Amino acid sequence: MWIPPRECSMPFALWVNETTKITSRYFLLQHRKGHGGVRGFSSMLVGTLDNVLDTKPSPYRILHYQPSTGLCYEIAADITLEAIMADWDWLAKNLFRVINEMETEEEITNFTICKIQSLLAHCARPSSEDQNDPASFQAVVSKFREKFHMPEDEKLVNYYYCNHLRKIPRQGQLYLSLNHICFYSYILGSESKLCFRYNELTEIKKSGNTITLRTSPAKEYTFMFLYSPAEAYQLIEQLSKLTMQKMIQDPDRPLVDHDPVVQKKMEKNVTQKTQLLRDLTARQQSDEYRIHFRVPKSELLDGMIKASLWAPYNKKHINGMLYLSQNYLCFRSDVLAMVALVIPLSKIVSVEKNDDPHNRFSNRIIITTSDGNIFVLQHILDREFLINKISELLSKTVPPTRVPDDLNWVKQEPLMHLFMDPNNRAFDDLQAEKMKRWEEHFSMYGRGISMFRTTDTINLVIEGIPDQLRREVWLIFSGAVHMKMMNPGLYQELVTRAKDQNPVSFEEIERDLHRSLPEHPAFQTNIGITALRRVLQAYALRNPEIGYCQAMNIVTSVFLIYCDEEDAFWILSCLCESLLPDYYNDRVVGAQIDQGLLDELIAAQLPSLHVKLTELGMIRMISLSWFLTIFLSVMPYESALHIIDCFLCDGAKVIFIIALKILEWNQDKLLNCNDDGEAMQLLSSFLMGIFNDEVQRIKIVDKEKQQLKSQSVQTLIYEAYLKFGKAISSQKIEELRNKHRRITVHQLEKDLENSVIKNYKDNGYFDSEELRMLLCYTKDEKISVKNRARPTSGNGSEPAYDMTVLNDAKKRFRDNRYDCFRVDYETFRRLFVELTPWGHCQNVDIAEKLFRLMDKQSCGYLEFKQLIFAVGIICSRRATEKLKLLYILHLPPLLSAQELETSSVSESRDSDTEVATEAESFFSDNPIETIKSLPSPIDISLEATDGESLSLSHFNATPNLSMDETISTHAETSSIFYVDLPTSSGSLPGGAAGTSSGAAGGAVSGTSGYGNANLGEVESFGSRSDISDLGFNRFSLDEGTSRRGGTTEARSISGLRIFLDEPDSNFTYKTIPNMGQKNFISLWTTLLEILNKERKVTDQEVQTSYKTLISLGEDVVMTGRDDSNDSFTQLAFPTAMDSSDGGFDPNGNPSSSSSSERTPKHADHGGATEAIWEISLNQFVATAMSVGVIDEQFSLPFSIKSRVETLQRNRRKCKS
Repeated sequence: MWIPPRECSMPFALWVNETTKITSRYFLLQHRKGHGGVRGFSSMLVGTLDNVLDTKPSPYRILHYQPSTGLCYEIAADITLEAIMADWDWLAKNLFRVINEMETEEEITNFTICKIQSLLAHCARPSSEDQNDPASFQAVVSKFREKFHMPEDEKLVNYYYCNHLRKIPRQGQLYLSLNHICFYSYILGSESKLCFRYNELTEIKKSGNTITLRTSPAKEYTFMFLYSPAEAYQLIEQLSKLTMQKMIQDPDRPLVDHDPVVQKKMEKNVTQKTQLLRDLTARQQSDEYRIHFRVPKSELLDGMIKASLWAPYNKKHINGMLYLSQNYLCFRSDVLAMVALVIPLSKIVSVEKNDDPHNRFSNRIIITTSDGNIFVLQHILDREFLINKISELLSKTVPPTRVPDDLNWVKQEPLMHLFMDPNNRAFDDLQAEKMKRWEEHFSMYGRGISMFRTTDTINLVIEGIPDQLRREVWLIFSGAVHMKMMNPGLYQELVTRAKDQNPVSFEEIERDLHRSLPEHPAFQTNIGITALRRVLQAYALRNPEIGYCQAMNIVTSVFLIYCDEEDAFWILSCLCESLLPDYYNDRVVGAQIDQGLLDELIAAQLPSLHVKLTELGMIRMISLSWFLTIFLSVMPYESALHIIDCFLCDGAKVIFIIALKILEWNQDKLLNCNDDGEAMQLLSSFLMGIFNDEVQRIKIVDKEKQQLKSQSVQTLIYEAYLKFGKAISSQKIEELRNKHRRITVHQLEKDLENSVIKNYKDNGYFDSEELRMLLCYTKDEKISVKNRARPTSGNGSEPAYDMTVLNDAKKRFRDNRYDCFRVDYETFRRLFVELTPWGHCQNVDIAEKLFRLMDKQSCGYLEFKQLIFAVGIICSRRATEKLKLLYILHLPPLLSAQELETSSVSESRDSDTEVATEAESFFSDNPIETIKSLPSPIDISLEATDGESLSLSHFNATPNLSMDETISTHAETSSIFYVDLPTSSGSLPGGAAGTSSGAAGGAVSGTSGYGNANLGEVESFGSRSDISDLGFNRFSLDEGTSRRGGTTEARSISGLRIFLDEPDSNFTYKTIPNMGQKNFISLWTTLLEILNKERKVTDQEVQTSYKTLISLGEDVVMTGRDDSNDSFTQLAFPTAMDSSDGGFDPNGNPSSSSSSERTPKHADHGGATEAIWEISLNQFVATAMSVGVIDEQFSLPFSIKSRVETLQRNRRKCKS
């Protein structure tokens, strides 16, 4: 990489010259000591110094050298020898010859510097965001990816120098990327690496200058910093938060993607931080900005600047911070909660400068809004920039569109107007008194979105909101009004769409409609129920990830009483997405997070009660029912209404301070309770007795909630704010939520793991601890595969699935609670290679064969129980079952003839594969083999003829992954165990003429024997594993039918899956077919690979058993065989023994011989004889088990626990 030429004062200190083929006296290629092949003491010392000190020179560089003066200029630097050699080669090609013709060294130097500068100018074009960072940071990024083997899309955020505290502290660098925490240290030639993901973190703790990280496998890592680690700590917290949120949304892929926001904002002063770090800082500030001012989630903070706001209500200037985003201008005072202001840019009419003649440094601007409000801001450091920025954003502001009113349904107005007592004079007087106080407040502080929000406003909310103002106050303070302004007409569109749709959530809504605030008369009629239905259905369509959750109906009912249905819809959206995030989903994760938060607050504020509640196990019981409905389900409606007022105006802190006050009032009684039932009854009675001492619009009588009065809700709210309001802020709530989000997500994962282990504990292969290790490693590997480029299978292909079948399978998985543990092909392949003793085999891609065999539902995924079987049987000590599985994986169609043909002409074989070559020469010694082998119907069954093309996706979504689809459909094969069928018109029973094409697996070709009427039955075979229902020995060719190519592979793979149901059974040829010559060669080669990874097995018993199996296979040709050893081909084409009406010989030719006659295993076909060499499963297993080395090797168990522990340890230490 070319760099701006700079003078180098010490060219040879700590650097070593490299030897190159092409040299020049004016250029030097050097590498830093500590790099390259030399590893002396000085190299170790230099490497240690570079690692400890804040010096990160590139390990390779090119110098321009003046021999006479010794002056040097560094012109290129890079981190790899290959990269620096590319620059050296360019110099040799373009400069070496030219500079030799120059007269003076000064001329050479000037020419070289000018040439390098021109190269830099030519290469300086707009590039990716990484290249916008300083060159020194780009070098660090390259080293990070090289040392920790990170993919290109894994972005490094920042790195810090620190000590990793162990028995011996190690100085090094802590690298923080989007998804990984890494540490690297190099001390005196000793490297130390550490790497783990944020989703493994369970606790992040900062104490002084140290940061302690705890991970899920009970590991703890402590890092000590020389300076304050505040930035590193905040960054780890933020990245952990993003990862946990991703885990809640998508547990299968908790990887954080980078969506840059810095490029979307205009900055005046760009800091020296990297762009990604600035981006994440901007995200963090935007999150805090949105939470404080309740603006929509789409708002990105563009900038903030110091300013003072003129407060007309007290005639003072209030110092604070001015915030600017795409659609809002906001102000917050430096003094907490003194004043806050939100001005939508769409409301701004003018922004003008107004200088104070008596104060030249006032820098005042005046902002005028469309509703007549005037705001004065002054003491702005850079007024011109702020005005230009506001003007730019105003030019991009789109005015709100008008929503058409031509709806075929009537929007329901607030239900309180329909259900009221017109003669309730006391209630009217109370409302008039409240309205008077609020009108006075509005006259002083303003009204609407841009009112001055002060502590007086919150105090007024605590005293009570008049019914006719609730809609306005709820919309403004909750932030729902902003969502409504930015999405005009969305509610009407969703209601219209809901009429034509019927998702599952709609059925759940219908079940709960009449259980929504049934004590209120509005929901005892069709008016309230219809409006509630529309709101809930519209939100289910707006947010399908949530859809509908119980408790949403209860809170929405309250909103509908005081708001029209569109406003109720937006307040519900704000509640579910901002105020109580992740509460309303199938796992109520948000409520469980707040359970832990409440538990910590009780421990801090009421320590003695916390001990008692922990003993009783009540924290979970009280918080879930209290928080989900905002106390509506546990106290009278008119009392909970006041808590909802405070909650929508002051945020989630309200429910926590209310809960703490209730527990404090009942602390003495709870400490005397003997069990959780008594304590819950005590709290339930107290909550039902909380009353509202104000006169109500209508008297709601609920017999179930009639209790003795315990305390007024006004006193409860006032005392809660007085005791806990200052100690518990919204900022603290957010910090604690981040902490308990990690704990809760990991606890949910652990609970699910325990459930899976309990469900599969009787699997027969792994104990509970091994199952847990397999679970954890499977999850890790799934994440790694998704973050890694997809490798191809051994034959250059990867699974391809029919998308219709795949989508149907995903629907089946949707209701499966263990679907997060299912694995796709690539994940299974990685697990197979790393966790099984067969993973090293190269002859046949066993992982692919095994995946296709296990994938019963043809969906492209294996459920966890299938993974347990696949890995368990190979790692077990059950030698017989392992040999049976190995045999089946080498049968067609799992191992196709095309794959065998491809492998026969592939690259040169290794030492083990040479045995297969000897096997072929052994076969060639047989005189029968000199007869030319004929094309096989089984061999071409997976290809299409001109008249009838095959479509495997109709029957099985898992095609033959070993097939080379480019092979000609008429290609001949050299496989001798196949037989030929007539390919031209010929006599078939009943006089039918046609062509035939068969397949391995013992199934009749095409629809033979079924006819067109039964084609659906043939298609269903692909999803069955019980071979007994298929009845291989009962297949016959009916008269009047023609034999066609078709569903052979689907049926044959399904037939082989009987092994999965009964692996310890004694199978016969009727269930597991016999094996031919080339498949046996491949099987034996794989067996030798398993026995010995590195050298050819010379055990005499192995060679003897090999010759024995060859002899057994030849007996098929030389002698007859009883029924138990009938060939695989005979199973597909019954002989005369199976039909009294006339059958077919093994080659498919008509035969009139009686059932008592034996049919030879070869037949005339144009003067040639086809040899049938085959062995059965039982012959192979019995012969192999008689060999001591095979029996010993296959009887050895493979410890998956120790293997996983080793892999996890190596992964953390970045070892291969």
